[in-house]
Amino acid sequence: MLLFYLSLIEKKEDQSKFEKLYYTYRHLMKYIALDILKDEQTAEDAVHNAFIKSINYLDKIDEINCHKTQSLIVIIIKSVSKDMYRKKKRENTVFLEDTYSEPVSDDFSLQAFSLENVVAKINELPEIYRDVMVLKYLEDFDNREIAKLLEIKESLVRKRLERAKEILKELLERGEEKDEFQSGR
Repeated sequence: MLLFYLSLIEKKEDQSKFEKLYYTYRHLMKYIALDILKDEQTAEDAVHNAFIKSINYLDKIDEINCHKTQSLIVIIIKSVSKDMYRKKKRENTVFLEDTYSEPVSDDFSLQAFSLENVVAKINELPEIYRDVMVLKYLEDFDNREIAKLLEIKESLVRKRLERAKEILKELLERGEEKDEFQSGR
């Protein structure tokens, strides 16, 4: 199968990078896909589709064995697996996105919080919001790239980022209140 993927890549350096990516993450991808899809064959199809999709993002990958690359690969395989799961279950079901919209206040600043606290609170976000935050602010993807990767509309990416920021703000402010209470302020 690796030869098939390599045949889709023109540059030798990208082929080498992809080969390392393949051997490093194929088992993790299969594990994640199997966990979501609960079917061996469908999980293998998801891994195959995710590898094909990851070819488009080789230019975003500098190091193979790093947290940033692993996050990208995990997001890709989750996205592909969940899409396959939804397609299997969809048959006459229509999913509507929540239309709630309230902008994050302009007076809120992340600079008032430690980096460790912000990262911890991002990890507490629901997965759909955490993924867009990671892609946008850690992986430096633009909204169009995120939409393409997650196979959603660009307007939904903006909405999820907006909601993620609002939830993050609430989590950080709640955490700050706890800190003040615990420190006796």
